[in-house]
Amino acid sequence: MKNQNFYMRVISLLLVVLAVLFYNSSMKAQANEKEIAALTDKVDTLQEQQNELLSALETSYANRVKNQSTAAETEASSSDSTDNESADSSGSGSTADSGEADSSGDNVYKDGTYTGEAQGYGGTIQVEVTLSGDEITSINVTSAPGEDSAYLSQAESVIDSIISTQSTDVDTVSGATFSSTGILNAVDEALGKAENS
Repeated sequence: MKNQNFYMRVISLLLVVLAVLFYNSSMKAQANEKEIAALTDKVDTLQEQQNELLSALETSYANRVKNQSTAAETEASSSDSTDNESADSSGSGSTADSGEADSSGDNVYKDGTYTGEAQGYGGTIQVEVTLSGDEITSINVTSAPGEDSAYLSQAESVIDSIISTQSTDVDTVSGATFSSTGILNAVDEALGKAENS
């Protein structure tokens, strides 16, 4: 009888241990499923951001090619008109006058301050570009609410490169590639608005 009670207690204890182990494994499985769902959501979000960035880069590239071809056409047509005017002019005074008129008409961009915006890493980046005499005199980031401040301040170093080369055809900032690409694309858009038609 004592042995029977002992065996019953051992069996009960084993059943309790098995129940606890089963409960723990099911809880771990649920936690793993939640982690997998969260990671899947993050991957989906990152893929959406990547697709947005790729489309923004494609748009920027198309705008840049369009701007370059427009600038080349404008330059070619203005050099043709300058050649024709200098051939038609008879006196040195009239040549100087037409040269002065051409120099103001030859500008690719209108003077002033123009805004542009493009997709950065965390959202839209807006910039103001100031132009004078076909030169970029200043660029300011006016709005970038979704950008991380550390990455944005790193990315803003691309502004010095743009002003020193007078072109947006510069390297992006390593470590802040998406943010600096957003600034470059926003400047491109502003320059597109400033073009003489």
